[in-house]
Amino acid sequence: MLLEVKKKISVHVKGFTLIEIIVVMGLVAVLSTLSIGGYLQYKRSTILSLSADSIISQISSQRNKAILGVYRSQRADEIRKDLEKDGSGDLSETSDSRCFVISFEKDPSGDGFLAYTSQKTFNGKKKWVSNSWVYEGCENEKDGDGPEKIPLELDSIVKIDSVSVGNFSGDAEGNKASTSLEVRFLPPDGKAEIFKDGEKEKADSVGVSMKIDISYGDNNPDYKKSIYFDFVSGVSSVVDGAAQTSTK
Repeated sequence: MLLEVKKKISVHVKGFTLIEIIVVMGLVAVLSTLSIGGYLQYKRSTILSLSADSIISQISSQRNKAILGVYRSQRADEIRKDLEKDGSGDLSETSDSRCFVISFEKDPSGDGFLAYTSQKTFNGKKKWVSNSWVYEGCENEKDGDGPEKIPLELDSIVKIDSVSVGNFSGDAEGNKASTSLEVRFLPPDGKAEIFKDGEKEKADSVGVSMKIDISYGDNNPDYKKSIYFDFVSGVSSVVDGAAQTSTK
């Protein structure tokens, strides 16, 4: 009797075979690999997008400081009023006026560029140019007396591959900076002065922009973006591949 009961119980007991267990483990491994790969792609894309937004924000901040002023709120208005006057007079007080700078230099330890923000003294003297009085602009400090350069806040894995200035509308090509690029935003209107490899470039015409190419740190074309910043309007955009992804 007891033997018959055990036989009946054993007939109803179910389990997994070794092959079934191996198949399930294989499926779990495949799904885990796919999910990790998708997560890494999302992480890289997100870091690159955030870095592009951060670069735009820091460039815009330098331009806005030149327009709005950070030392005295009325400073920009004083400069505008003085520019409207006849005569070549200069402001009696210029120590609280600054040009706000963003600069790019070749990385001596590898490929790409290093980026910095800084300030320079704004020259309050005016000169007669093209039938109007204009300020001299940003002063060039003597060697050893330059402004403090603050590294641009950027994720360590993101690299600035190249920096260009030019008209990028249509098929027009920009001019790549071979070793350095410095952009100075002047009060009171945030007008840009551009110095490529130490030589001054024209920046006040419509369509002249700065292009910054960044990558995640490898040569994978899926993780590259181009940032465009218009010097006249202050409008910026980020392009991923051939498609424009955002405009600010």
